[in-house]
Amino acid sequence: MDTSTISEPTRTIVARHRRARYLGQFETYRVIACCAVVFQHSLLWTLAPGIVAGWAFVMLLHFSRTAFFFLSAFVLTYAQITRPRSTIEFWRRRYAQLGVPYMAWTLIYWIYTLIDHNGSTGTDWSYLWHDLVYGYYQLYFVVVLLQLYLVYPLVLWLVQKTRRHGLLMTASLLFALALSADLHWPGSFGALGHATVWLERYWPFSRNPITYQEQFIAGILVALHYERVHEVVERWWRQFAALAVIVGVAAILWYLVAVWTGESAGRASNIYQPIAFLWFTAVVAALEACTYRWYRHRSEGRINRFVHAWAPSIAALTGGVFMSHVLFINLLRTGLGNILLAHVGWFGRVVTLFVATIVVSGLFTAIVVRTPLRWVLGGPVRAEQRARLEALDAQTCDPAGTERWAVAAPVPGR
Repeated sequence: MDTSTISEPTRTIVARHRRARYLGQFETYRVIACCAVVFQHSLLWTLAPGIVAGWAFVMLLHFSRTAFFFLSAFVLTYAQITRPRSTIEFWRRRYAQLGVPYMAWTLIYWIYTLIDHNGSTGTDWSYLWHDLVYGYYQLYFVVVLLQLYLVYPLVLWLVQKTRRHGLLMTASLLFALALSADLHWPGSFGALGHATVWLERYWPFSRNPITYQEQFIAGILVALHYERVHEVVERWWRQFAALAVIVGVAAILWYLVAVWTGESAGRASNIYQPIAFLWFTAVVAALEACTYRWYRHRSEGRINRFVHAWAPSIAALTGGVFMSHVLFINLLRTGLGNILLAHVGWFGRVVTLFVATIVVSGLFTAIVVRTPLRWVLGGPVRAEQRARLEALDAQTCDPAGTERWAVAAPVPGR
């Protein structure tokens, strides 16, 4: 592992511990992002094309995907810094942890699709092949991560060889903005626009890791400069939050102007456009800054004590909730449709479906993680990871009470 590109404070921690630690700040971060995923999908399953406010929320809530991609890259890098693995060992570990739940849930969703759509024998296997290659609905996230794992050792090496990390982050952001403009207005980019439209037919950009490279690069760089970044966060976290609010308002105004000038709500809320990428970047930075600030300076208030006590347990369920929630959204929508959802209005349907899905998928996951199926249906068990990492931390913590650092499985389904 090349430590020459790691900031000096972070390098000191690495040299002292040389082990992965459990970063408790990301428990709250993970829970917020997971709830955003479920709420957005609750919207999509109840949203009519002409509901302008609903589609605005859909665009804003899409930050959840970039939030988890950032966290994934951060955790991969921080784990590799503190406990380096060979490329083969890295691939073996990561593909096993993520591949098994992915295969299991792909099979479950395939069976559900056949039952729900009464698929003919001739199309049964085509459904399965499509889901394996592209991912069933929310499982596209896993497809992107599996591709990231393949190139990650090379990407990390290249980033470490690049000395000007600020310039690298700027270039990554500019490329993301240019790509999003090309995807949203392909007709304005001539041959390049035609090429991206052609590529979309065979390699959808929602499944293409290049689409999310900005958050991958950001996650790697934050891990390499962890201490330096959070020195900035300590001073400027309010500004990060304010910037996210400003960009969020700008994104909504951009969306409204597009609708008022004749675009459909669906196209105006397209997540592949520059304003959306700026929003994703700003809100992920604010979320990371604010959860870090709260974790480091939490008070003894009743709410903070409650969150601190329950955040680890709730965060441990996010992997299973992410994998299973689309199944439960569909089942609950069918089961509650004639009883409740038809009588509470659009917003009432969204809230009811969201709350019911969170409760049911959470209970399902809470049961699963206590069974041998926890590694198959729930991904890595974070409670066990945390116990193991904190035990290692206690063994290596210096007598002066060095602060505990941590990394755990970073994303839903991992």
